[in-house]
Amino acid sequence: MKSLLRQRARRDKTFCFVLAVALTAATLSASGAGATGHLAPTPPFVVKAEVHIAHTKLGDVQYRAIGHGPALVLIMGYAGTMQTWDPHFVDSLALHFRVITFNNAGIGNTSALGTPLSIDEMADQTSALITTLRLGDPDVLGWSMGSMIAQSLAIRHPGQVRRLILCATYPGSGNAVQPSQKDVAALTDGDVAAAQADLFPADQAMAAAAFDGGLGAYPPTATTPAKVIANQKTAVLSWFNGSEASGHRANQISIPTLVADGADDRIDASSNDQEVASQIHGSRLMLYPNAGHAFLFQEGEAFSFLVRTFLAGVPTPLNQSQIRRYYLVDYKTVTEAGTKWVASLKSLSASTTAQDLARIDLRYADAQGAFDGELLSFGAKGALGASVHAFVGVNELVVRYVQAFSVQIGPEGKRWTAAIKKDGKVLLVDENVLRHELGLSPIVAPTPTTTTTTTLF
Repeated sequence: MKSLLRQRARRDKTFCFVLAVALTAATLSASGAGATGHLAPTPPFVVKAEVHIAHTKLGDVQYRAIGHGPALVLIMGYAGTMQTWDPHFVDSLALHFRVITFNNAGIGNTSALGTPLSIDEMADQTSALITTLRLGDPDVLGWSMGSMIAQSLAIRHPGQVRRLILCATYPGSGNAVQPSQKDVAALTDGDVAAAQADLFPADQAMAAAAFDGGLGAYPPTATTPAKVIANQKTAVLSWFNGSEASGHRANQISIPTLVADGADDRIDASSNDQEVASQIHGSRLMLYPNAGHAFLFQEGEAFSFLVRTFLAGVPTPLNQSQIRRYYLVDYKTVTEAGTKWVASLKSLSASTTAQDLARIDLRYADAQGAFDGELLSFGAKGALGASVHAFVGVNELVVRYVQAFSVQIGPEGKRWTAAIKKDGKVLLVDENVLRHELGLSPIVAPTPTTTTTTTLF
């Protein structure tokens, strides 16, 4: 652990410029005094959420529920558990929804179903969970195999799905372009590098590391049993081959549907997403460039905001004066989160675990992500809108850096250090452009001699 702390100390010093910019903004204009911001002082935190068991008519289902608002059920994909969901992604959604994650059949304390397992059976068990939790007609988001289950759920139990989001999805009509067996095996054979290559493009190493860092914040849990993976593979192949009855009925889905994926997904060809979207009347298709199977985590606040607006509608645009007022108060909130982050880093000790580090980073990443999401929700137009999007785009990199720190190793560190310094300077420029559009004075870049962040260790 001492070695981990020494490595961490070096990493955090490389981040001092970006963090100092944020902390400099703590001295905010008095025009924000008395205003009420949108941000919750402490965002939802799925990694500490209690695990529950729902006793359904199709057996026990292990689940977590966090947040408040309309129910949003997330359905996990092949071989994954409810702890395969990027916690930052879940926390971002839980700011606006009551998010339910759960283990599919046979995983953890969720009851197994019959053999051979089918997509339709897993959809029926998901339906039973919705009934037991009295969710009514929640919104549903499925990823990969989870998107197949979500399709089947919407077809077999149409009254239980209000709106549908299919991430990296596949048609069940027998026309699916199937992934190579090599790529499928890489997801479960323990080769981290191969699995990352399946999920993220080669030039998105930081996003891949941020994903791994975020997952490290969850408590330890058992992996998916090999027997369950084999059963899921049978179910998926049956869907691919058009052997599931519901796979041929996507055209019966009449609820609002969003289909999304990375344009460079090597597990799921974009033609699959296009095929599903073409079958569901009125559906919307979104393909993210330079993103892969895990696009929903790589795209961070951009995709979370798309989910939010698709499910709840586009927020009413604010005028410049309102945006300035909320910006000042909300930035103060996120800056205070940064100050707490620094204090937590100062308190690291030999008893600090890797999970502790990941959770410290996740708290700050969540605060930054919530701030970015609120900026997007203000609905700024014109030059102000452009400056908001530019700032959020760079600030999202800060979220990645923070989450990636706990798994940053080897020679990659030098390249990341250079990237952090470069993006820190861009962040400062974009922040000041935004402040100019809001009629605020610019932030002056602190120097190493004027900030305490360089003397944390």
